[in-house]
Amino acid sequence: MSNGVVSQAFGIDFFLGTKDELLKHISASLKKPYTYIVTPNIDHVVQFQENENLQKAYRTADKRVCDSRILSPLLKSLGVEIKEVITGSDLTVSLLKKADQEDLSITLIGSEEKDVVKLKALYPRIRLNHYNPPMGFINKPDEVQKCLDFIYANPSDLIFYAVGAPRQEMLASMVDATKRTGVGLCIGASILFATGSLKRAPVWMQKARIEWLHRMLSEPQRLVRRYVHDATHILPIYLKERSGRRSSEEVN
Repeated sequence: MSNGVVSQAFGIDFFLGTKDELLKHISASLKKPYTYIVTPNIDHVVQFQENENLQKAYRTADKRVCDSRILSPLLKSLGVEIKEVITGSDLTVSLLKKADQEDLSITLIGSEEKDVVKLKALYPRIRLNHYNPPMGFINKPDEVQKCLDFIYANPSDLIFYAVGAPRQEMLASMVDATKRTGVGLCIGASILFATGSLKRAPVWMQKARIEWLHRMLSEPQRLVRRYVHDATHILPIYLKERSGRRSSEEVN
């Protein structure tokens, strides 16, 4: 909390600004010592409560940007007024366009080769370095080191981590800021949307806050169980947070 402005909820200090403000911040940081940005959604908030590695990664991130139109009204009810929901998919496309227009370089960790081919066709001016670690890499120190070695060996303006939460956040937090510059972004499946391999929900569904339904129907085997789990866990987490704030207000 600063100057009466509440930015914290669920143990996370949220970025309150707009996408344009964030893009300006990223542009100003490209040649500075390495930092990274995370994009919390409902699933991340649920994981954050129990996962110490994710907690550490979030706390050392430069910005924590609300990615979810379901999370944003919960934040608002807790007094956290974000100006704009900035989805990782939208932010990724904005940065890809910027990189293509300005001849920037990107290191991409994760994503299949077929999607990298599509990405290069869509954004031909981007200088792209790609490495896709094997499944379960985050639990194998030698595989994690291969990722870090690739990141250090390929200087770039941006690093996209596309290996899913909490793996991408953990990896992003392991990069030594004294060894490189640039801005990292944890993007999940955003490359799939950027290349058209997965279709975004129609705009009306996004505005109606039911993009999650479109995604679940598009990938039922992967997402149904996760969304059910998140739905049953976020309510008690939210109620606990709200109760704690009310108790604090009564004391004050």
